[in-house]
Amino acid sequence: MITPLKARTEALVSQIDGAFRASMAAAFAHLRRSGLETGAKEVGDHAPHFALPDPTGEMVSLGERLRAGPVVLSFFRGEWCPFCRVEMEALLAAMPDLTAAGASLMMISPQDFSETLVARSRDVPGLTVLKDPVNGVGLQYGLVFRMPDVQREALLARGVDLSQVYGTDAWLLPIPATYVIRPDGTIALCHKDPDYTRRLDPTEIVASLRGPTAII
Repeated sequence: MITPLKARTEALVSQIDGAFRASMAAAFAHLRRSGLETGAKEVGDHAPHFALPDPTGEMVSLGERLRAGPVVLSFFRGEWCPFCRVEMEALLAAMPDLTAAGASLMMISPQDFSETLVARSRDVPGLTVLKDPVNGVGLQYGLVFRMPDVQREALLARGVDLSQVYGTDAWLLPIPATYVIRPDGTIALCHKDPDYTRRLDPTEIVASLRGPTAII
């Protein structure tokens, strides 16, 4: 089934030129060889607890949210990434279904909050956007990597300098990942893929939260 998210990500991929696509393929292959994906938190693991600041500066903890019900935890690279933007839009569109299933959504990025992001996320019931300034939480989940040189050079050639985006020249960022966490803190569903064009569709998240085969 072609969902709105899948259609939009496929459209983005189709617009990428051959040279940049080659840099992506090389970077994905490098990350798969590194074993990063297999080393990250997986279904059945206990989700590491954390507290991070929201746009107002208030510290929000995973444990607090889990006391109210299951949590959908989404790690995204930042607003500079078009695939992250379309995934965020899909998750925002799914918020009524997520909250109806008793879940809340926490979205984490190492990028600073922008006025656009704050405006889009403000007053959305069940949604919290958080900043992971030094990728500390991403590291706890085993998701953080240093961008391979081939992809870094391709991004710089396009005018995207992540040292400016993140405020550090380390070029460290998380692979996009989504976790559905049970109230007891165990991971019930996860999607983590070094290929950042592949995202977990909200329909799969909602299905995991409700219905006769619900895993929560």
